[in-house]
Amino acid sequence: MDDLVIRQQQEIETLRERVRQLEDALVPPDVSVPLEWLLTGREARVFAFLTTRDVASKSAIMQAIYTAGVDDEPEIKIVDVFVCKIRKKLKPFGVTIATVWGQGYSLTNRQDWRAAA
Repeated sequence: MDDLVIRQQQEIETLRERVRQLEDALVPPDVSVPLEWLLTGREARVFAFLTTRDVASKSAIMQAIYTAGVDDEPEIKIVDVFVCKIRKKLKPFGVTIATVWGQGYSLTNRQDWRAAA
């Protein structure tokens, strides 16, 4: 019985590490969000996620900010709310998020933000 418990614990640790790696791929931890932007944790995750791709679909953004099976996932329209709030907060800093109709959202000059990280 002890061997079974040990194997299960090892498997859990392996799975936790894989989840951590996937989360880091979705929302890189090396993207620093200036404190003066006053972004919430999820808003900062959306921003960091936008730095990782040319265009981010709403469903991809949802996956980046909500953990399936853990979080009570809201409607996909919440992504529009997040983007609207982020746009307002970042406008004074010259950061722009563009809407790519039928595809999602794109961070203007995203390469600058990845290089700064």
